[in-house]
Amino acid sequence: MRDPMTWALPIFRAFGIQVRVHILFFIVTLGLFLRQVYLPGNVVWWGDALMFTVFLLFGIILLHEFGHCFGGRAVGGEAEEILIWPLGGLAFVSTPHDWKSHSYTVAAGPFVNVVICFLSGVLVAGAGFIPTFNPIYDPYVCEMKHVGSDNRVFTSQYGLRLYQPETGVAPPGLDKTFVGKPAELTEEAAKTTYDRALLPGWIVWMNRTFWLSWILLLLNMIPAFPLDGGQLLQGFVWGRRDFRTGVTVAAYTGYVCSALMLIASISANESMLMGLGLFMLFSCALKLRSLDSEEGAFGYDFSAGYTSLDPDEESPKPKPKKLNFVKRWLKARTAKRLRYEAAQRQQDDERMDQLLEKIARGGKNALTDDERRFMERVSARFRNK
Repeated sequence: MRDPMTWALPIFRAFGIQVRVHILFFIVTLGLFLRQVYLPGNVVWWGDALMFTVFLLFGIILLHEFGHCFGGRAVGGEAEEILIWPLGGLAFVSTPHDWKSHSYTVAAGPFVNVVICFLSGVLVAGAGFIPTFNPIYDPYVCEMKHVGSDNRVFTSQYGLRLYQPETGVAPPGLDKTFVGKPAELTEEAAKTTYDRALLPGWIVWMNRTFWLSWILLLLNMIPAFPLDGGQLLQGFVWGRRDFRTGVTVAAYTGYVCSALMLIASISANESMLMGLGLFMLFSCALKLRSLDSEEGAFGYDFSAGYTSLDPDEESPKPKPKKLNFVKRWLKARTAKRLRYEAAQRQQDDERMDQLLEKIARGGKNALTDDERRFMERVSARFRNK
């Protein structure tokens, strides 16, 4: 209870996966909600702000993390828990230690975002509108172009577009979107019987779903840890070189991306981007430190100094530092992965012995296609070490 980073509430369990929400998620989303509703100049109704900043955001992030979990299970791994927190989600997935399983599991999350964009985009396009790809778009005003004879631009209830009746031509001086429906414009529209280009509610929410999933997909493709783009870059390099090189290349690429993110956050005065940039920087540093903390080439950890080799000379043992939430999570995840890999290797070795005996009796033609694929996978694992 003394460590705020461990404050996560269990929400529900689905498909054998426990879903928890960190207390900071509620704090940050509450801040986003209040900024949309109460800042001067904002005209968003609190119900729409609540649906968008809490429920829609939570739902898309949760589906993304379930994609990681199902992707990990598809390659023979295990998935037990999902943690939702302010900068997205964390899926606790253990997979076989090879670049293909790693990459497949990582890619399954962004694939869910692609599916969401496709389904919502098809519904929007089927109604005659063009889904919004602009990352700096206002999802509340929801300005959308209609692909029709008049080529009008429609808005949600928070925007106002006026057109001359049955012409699709905007009146002089009213050829832009006015946010907040100014009273003088609505009165003028009533007097002159202008047509208002107003979107149906379901199209507004389908386009908001498309836009939010698209933005989350773009952010996740940044090549920096712990984002999916950094994990995919690690898998790409890992498959062509080795695991250590993959982590190193992805981590240093992440340093560059986090620096650019911090510059952008300061120039735009955007706190969420700054938090994401700092977290990327911290995660890349942890990844590199995890490589440096491995045992030396001769199986001895020299971090304590050479004097620890002398049994007659005792050095004072420092008091162990209490690990924070992220380090504890990484340590537990590493230990679980090592246990899983040891059990997997034992099973593979036993099956390999059986297949070698089968080859000795009947030759390679006695193997089934599944058994051949198994032997190729085990051989590739040894080559990638």
